[in-house]
Amino acid sequence: MSPRAACRLERWGFDPVYDYAAGKADWRAAGLPTEGRPQPARVLAAADRAPVTCGPDEPVARVLTRLTQAGQTVCIVVDADGVVCGRLRLHRLEPNDDRPAESVMESGPATVRADAPLDETLARMTKRHVASLLVTTPEGVLLGELRGADGETASHR
Repeated sequence: MSPRAACRLERWGFDPVYDYAAGKADWRAAGLPTEGRPQPARVLAAADRAPVTCGPDEPVARVLTRLTQAGQTVCIVVDADGVVCGRLRLHRLEPNDDRPAESVMESGPATVRADAPLDETLARMTKRHVASLLVTTPEGVLLGELRGADGETASHR
């Protein structure tokens, strides 16, 4: 039905029109806006949408300086398209290390989709002693970082 609806919208003068074949669930998982009935709080609502990031080739010493200036303890390594490659933790970085971030990053950090229920995710984080989760699109693009304390605050507002 989606291609037919797109055709109708184009005929009515809407431009541009896209046939989003992946579906509504993928749309929500990517953190894109929706309308309709109120939904329970989702992780993206409580996530830090601007965590400290760096590229895979950035020198560790420079990342360490940025983390310290920002008062943060984690830097997310992303490629040029924003896809998560790994994570750097402040306490594991050396001040004079000129190696690229990619050579010392933790690969495969835990992620969650934007539309995951906030309360359930926080409960799982607490149970598993996870301090933070990266919020990504289904394609792995970074949307933010959910920290346990931040999420708990947002879920009880």
